[in-house]
Amino acid sequence: MTPIILVWGGVDFFYQVIESNYSYKHRRVQESYSEIETLVLGDSHAFFGLDPKYLDSKAFNLSNISQSLYFDQLLIEKHIDSIPNLKNIIITIGYYSLSQKKNVKEDIWRKYFYYHQMDLEIPFISPFDIRKYSLASNRRFCKSVDLIKKYIKEGSIVGCDANGWGNYYDKKASEVSLEEESRRTAKKHEDFLLDFGENLDRLQTIIDYCKKIDCNVYLIEMPVYQSYLDNLNPEKLQKIEESCNKLVLENDNVTYINLRRDNNLEVSDLYDPDHLNHKGAKKYTLIINEVMINSKNDN
Repeated sequence: MTPIILVWGGVDFFYQVIESNYSYKHRRVQESYSEIETLVLGDSHAFFGLDPKYLDSKAFNLSNISQSLYFDQLLIEKHIDSIPNLKNIIITIGYYSLSQKKNVKEDIWRKYFYYHQMDLEIPFISPFDIRKYSLASNRRFCKSVDLIKKYIKEGSIVGCDANGWGNYYDKKASEVSLEEESRRTAKKHEDFLLDFGENLDRLQTIIDYCKKIDCNVYLIEMPVYQSYLDNLNPEKLQKIEESCNKLVLENDNVTYINLRRDNNLEVSDLYDPDHLNHKGAKKYTLIINEVMINSKNDN
């Protein structure tokens, strides 16, 4: 029994002292409070696709892989009052963003990292849940071992730069691989849900708070490969677009940038069917930056 306790304690100690994307971003955003003018949120499409160094305003990317609007809202509520110069919030909207329910799929284990390493209060974590007190109990042992091996080999398990941008999607996809992956990726992202109520309420709450501090909100659909789109539900795609346009009509601080079918997208911009690589991230962050500048001039 003692060896098991020692191993468990060692893994828990690893999670407490070694920085991950969660703990690193938590530290960096606090260190940058006085400088930040633009805060980027969203899931992996923002994490890999929006590089703050190509925005004119001082920006920090607080997105993360599989980060839902539920956690976007919690992160905004935690940090927004500490960022005195905040002028813009960017939130990426993917195919599943508006229909995603809380505490399902990726949230089942990721919520504990938000709790332990980003200091978020997560209402649906039970006080009787052992994972509330130990991250070693949260993931399969083999996953933890893989992380420890990665740290020993590379000296870090952080996968983003100082501005929070995910910087390891550097390869270029091929048309063959994109065609092969599109159907599989679309199937993985399909939740068969068209009820956007909860997440639209979350967005409206964020938007209303931003109005009070004279902050603009940019809802962005990132560019994706055509075959991926062809395998998605067109009714849902239309409803996403209509919902975002409705938010624009009802709120003067909201801009919707729909790049999902952008004609400027090249195969060489993509890492996989729905993620940009380094080249694509630079290209589309600059495009988004230009739209942001023009939208401010129009106002």
